[in-house]
Amino acid sequence: MKSKNKLEQDFLELSVDGADIAIDLLTESELLKDIPVAGSIYKLGKTLGSIPDVIFLHKIGKFLKTINEKATENQRVAFAEELKKDKEKRDKLYNTIFLKIDKFDDMSKSDLFAKIFACFITNKIRKEEFNALSSALNSAPIEELKIFSTAYWKDRNHFIRDTYGLSNRNYGSLLSTCLVTIDLSSKAKRLGRGLSSMMLYDLDFVITELGCLYAYIAEDFEAYFFLVKELEGNDQGIKDRVYVFDKPSACEKLRLEVQQKFSPNK
Repeated sequence: MKSKNKLEQDFLELSVDGADIAIDLLTESELLKDIPVAGSIYKLGKTLGSIPDVIFLHKIGKFLKTINEKATENQRVAFAEELKKDKEKRDKLYNTIFLKIDKFDDMSKSDLFAKIFACFITNKIRKEEFNALSSALNSAPIEELKIFSTAYWKDRNHFIRDTYGLSNRNYGSLLSTCLVTIDLSSKAKRLGRGLSSMMLYDLDFVITELGCLYAYIAEDFEAYFFLVKELEGNDQGIKDRVYVFDKPSACEKLRLEVQQKFSPNK
């Protein structure tokens, strides 16, 4: 039987190619040039001192690869140039990004995080939604997130109602993510009388706007929502920004893409 040190060394040697890819992506990234923490990661990649180091580099590589797929070079450069105007803001953002990636407990979360970040740098979502969706990734098990996004699209009846609304599924494990909430208003029942009576509630899980955004982004349908940047909110003239979501029942192109990706036979 191989010793623990020997097994670790074998793993490190097998992971060199993946780490090299991550380093190449890192040094070529328009987004990360001149970022102090990027230099530290580059040095880390040259030493590969431990399994956690290798895993972290693989997560970075996956993140950068997806960013390059989801955002054009011009979009990445434009975002980087805008951040250069405020060094403190830039360094804070990227330090946060690397810290989040480091904490991910599943490799595929780096891919999902990159999709969310790509929507942010291409102005599809606001900073508030970027932060909220990033936190959701950290707080929820990846399997629960996968079930949520695939169920969202497989539940054809969902699109007869509003794009986000009541769901007949139990999403209790995702309440902390704010992708769903609960509605207690419609099914309260009182049992017993007097002091011994009690209220029982049937929980209705409601998919929030944030949950709807996540489902679109996670399954690569982000082209079918857009941000209305200015909308008269009320009589006081307060301006707000809202998201508009296409529905498979109303958008033929989206319907075909959803049907192809989530075939009833799968």
